[in-house]
Amino acid sequence: MVPVSYLEAIVRKLGENFDLSQVREMTLEANPSSLTTDKLKGWKDLGFGRVSLGVQSFHTDELELLGRVHSVDSARTALEVLSSDSGFRFSADLIFGLPGQTPERFIASLKSLLEYNPAHVSFYGLTVEEGTEFARRQALGTLKLPDGEIYRSLYTQGVALLQEHGLERYEVSNFARPGQECQHNQGYWNGIPYLAFGPGAHGFDGVRRWMNPHDLEDYLRWGEKGFPDSERVWDDLDDEARLVEAVSLGLRQREGFSTEDAEGRFGAHWPDSVISRWEKPGYLERAQDRLRLRGEGWLVLDEICADLLAKVRRDRAHTSPVQLI
Repeated sequence: MVPVSYLEAIVRKLGENFDLSQVREMTLEANPSSLTTDKLKGWKDLGFGRVSLGVQSFHTDELELLGRVHSVDSARTALEVLSSDSGFRFSADLIFGLPGQTPERFIASLKSLLEYNPAHVSFYGLTVEEGTEFARRQALGTLKLPDGEIYRSLYTQGVALLQEHGLERYEVSNFARPGQECQHNQGYWNGIPYLAFGPGAHGFDGVRRWMNPHDLEDYLRWGEKGFPDSERVWDDLDDEARLVEAVSLGLRQREGFSTEDAEGRFGAHWPDSVISRWEKPGYLERAQDRLRLRGEGWLVLDEICADLLAKVRRDRAHTSPVQLI
């Protein structure tokens, strides 16, 4: 974990270039095995008020399967520190859909987490990334992931349990008590520009995305040159790409996306029959100018997004001005 002295230098340098008095939320991600009361005090003195803790599971075999360095005991210790009047809002993450995982085991982890009364919980379905041990085992046919019905049960039971404890779903994988939603994540989902500091960091100016040099030595040499734009890796987003993001990221959220905004910015609209296909079974809801998921629609989010994007009608004469959001 980054020493407090390093964070102090980073915050000081940011304060020299930005008005940090306008910042509404400062979050740190923490590993349970290295979180201490002394570090929390140091973070608080620097202005941090929120901690995101990567718990992942309360089962030792699952933590080992994920290659996590912390133990169940260290996760509990970290949560006790955070929940015992530390002055921090905190969030904790869990993973579901692990090989051999049953709904009972996942719900047991979720119940263990809820003992500490978190203001925010995220749980994510396991994603098999290229180049990982999971991907190798999947290619060999030895990775046995939960089938569709079990995966569905893992998710729906988790959602129901969190709602019973006052944590409402505001994004497909994120749940919070009223007013405790993560502002940082909402910025990503809603197209708010963000800066990128450090090797391999990604930034966005509202129209283009970029990635800094990934290798530390390359990054340091880049800094010596004054961080020229020419050495960033740029990704210019055209209207098609921005529409895809507006729909897919919008539908992931409780409030959905605005069809009026999609038409005004991208000349996009949908025939009534396309929307009705998902509206009739109660998967999609029209609320004024917004389309948002409801009920079982959260379980078929990808299918709904793909269908809407495949059948969107575009006004080809439409040209949207380049705007920084």
